[in-house]
Amino acid sequence: MDKDEVRQKVEEAKALVGGDPRDPLTQIAFAEVLRMLLQPYTQPSPSQVEHRTALAPQTVQISEFLAQMKIDTETDRVATILYYHLHNGCDSSTRAEILEAYATARFKRPTNLADVVARCIRKGHVIEAPEKKDGQKAWQITVTGEKHVEEHLKP
Repeated sequence: MDKDEVRQKVEEAKALVGGDPRDPLTQIAFAEVLRMLLQPYTQPSPSQVEHRTALAPQTVQISEFLAQMKIDTETDRVATILYYHLHNGCDSSTRAEILEAYATARFKRPTNLADVVARCIRKGHVIEAPEKKDGQKAWQITVTGEKHVEEHLKP
């Protein structure tokens, strides 16, 4: 990758993250987004696929999965929903899909989902997906977000 490609990825990461560049949480999110953009796409190894499959809540409905977790905040709930979607074959989720998960699980919808997602981004748990999904903005959980769900929210 040459310098121009790296500069382009840096600008793309800035645009995806937004926020105040002096904010420590914005810096964390920027570093995570840039790392993902610079990382060359490779097929997952069999051990990575096995690990992801072992954690996958595929046999559990979203309501049951959320009920099993130790969720204290809306940011934790959104990260957990994105985690569930990822492990059920959906790399990114739109606003409608997140709200559908809330409705299916019978949770009260957050007053301002955009604010909740922005807080997830500042924590480094979520990033905006590089490509739109069905013409809509979408988000995906980061590796940091996956670790947070697995280490802090699972019972």
